[in-house]
Amino acid sequence: MDKVTIIINDGPSSMRTWNGLRAAAGCAGVDMQVEVFLIDAGVYAMMKGQKPPEGLKELNMAKKLSELMELGVKINACGTCVEAAAVQKEQILDGVTVCSMVDICKSIKTSKNALVF
Repeated sequence: MDKVTIIINDGPSSMRTWNGLRAAAGCAGVDMQVEVFLIDAGVYAMMKGQKPPEGLKELNMAKKLSELMELGVKINACGTCVEAAAVQKEQILDGVTVCSMVDICKSIKTSKNALVF
């Protein structure tokens, strides 16, 4: 099975983040192994309790991430970025793995493709 690594740099209100997660779902839907890494402001996408404005409910990235995990997508967050963003452990969506840059690089090395959003 082909593997793809998807790196998300932007926060939950960004259309780039939304499109990156849509791409993850699409890849999972065509039987690819998908690993998502949230870095920089992307770590805010994994925070519980998001409340996007009416009319933009699809920008609840925590909900999207939960749906992806149900599809078998592995969701990771850069530990250095989590620390720099002052995200507390209890704010992190269940099922997200806090990882290192080495983990991101290992995933890229074993992937057929790496996409950055």
